[in-house]
Amino acid sequence: MTKTSSPFAITTKQLITPALAAPIEIVTLTNRHGVTVSLSNLGASIMSVVLPEKEGSVATEIVLNYKNTNDWVTNPYYFGVTAGRVANRIGDACFELNGKNIKLTANEGCNQLHGGFGGLSTCFWNVETLQDANGIAVIFRYHSPDGDQGFPGNLDIELEYRLNDENELALNYRAVTDQATPICLTNHAYWNIAGTETEDVLGLVLEMPADHILDLDSEQIPTGEIIPVAERAFDFRQGKAVGTDIQQLANGYDHYFVINRPDHNKDLMPVAKLTDPVSGRAMEILSTEAGIQFYSGNFLDGSYIGSNDQKLSKFKGLCLETHGYPDAVNHSNFPSVIVEKDTVYQQTTIHRFLNI
Repeated sequence: MTKTSSPFAITTKQLITPALAAPIEIVTLTNRHGVTVSLSNLGASIMSVVLPEKEGSVATEIVLNYKNTNDWVTNPYYFGVTAGRVANRIGDACFELNGKNIKLTANEGCNQLHGGFGGLSTCFWNVETLQDANGIAVIFRYHSPDGDQGFPGNLDIELEYRLNDENELALNYRAVTDQATPICLTNHAYWNIAGTETEDVLGLVLEMPADHILDLDSEQIPTGEIIPVAERAFDFRQGKAVGTDIQQLANGYDHYFVINRPDHNKDLMPVAKLTDPVSGRAMEILSTEAGIQFYSGNFLDGSYIGSNDQKLSKFKGLCLETHGYPDAVNHSNFPSVIVEKDTVYQQTTIHRFLNI
């Protein structure tokens, strides 16, 4: 175990599970306010975020996690992982690039989801910890070889999780490839700012500056059409409870919201805010990314148990995944996610915890 001097702390531990040849390494970052973030080298993932309670009461876990250590190995819900090489879905698990048809591994019917069966979320990443004037951090690194899950090019990825004393958790991504390839990374944590012991997220208030979403077919693949949110269940521009209009949808939300960006810039800007009206806690998300996949935990089916001994049931947590347009490789009208040889891919997403 390693500790830094006050006001920050970094601790490490290992989880041993018979399902894996190597132990899972967990690094926990703590700031002087008592915000703790636990990160795993398996999938470069967020395993836990705990916020301190006011006036000395019990601290609150705000991301879903598993009670059984072995469940982190299979991780059927993609809890907390880094999804990629291309997050979200690629229709028919294929695309054309520079005149070649690229065939990927399919893992959701005939489509690819979150990079395939052996995507980044399933891999062990190298770990480095550091502390400087701007906070404490864990840096995960991974080399994805040419042909990994069908994607062309050797890809070297670096992901820094940084916690500061302003109660901000920043995710800074950087990647370089030796040939043109799509790159679209995100984190897949399930948030519940009210605390994971609450029944569901339907009472949380969500606000997103998005005038449009992507239209989807029956397999959740974008059709290429970009449709307005006005007078639909998808209008979160003024903020509303997640459950207000959810019954209008067959299963719940699992849609890509296009953030209103002047001239499609890549500036870091507020893209979402999630608030618990009861406690007053809030999480503001800032990002450089074009949009957010908002997923309301529709397929949590209660077959797994969370760390608080409660069933992981429908709507127990929600995902706010900042990344490029899904299936962009198959739609010329979408912003490209192709990164050229020796060009640096970079993006940043910040989770800012308020009223804690």
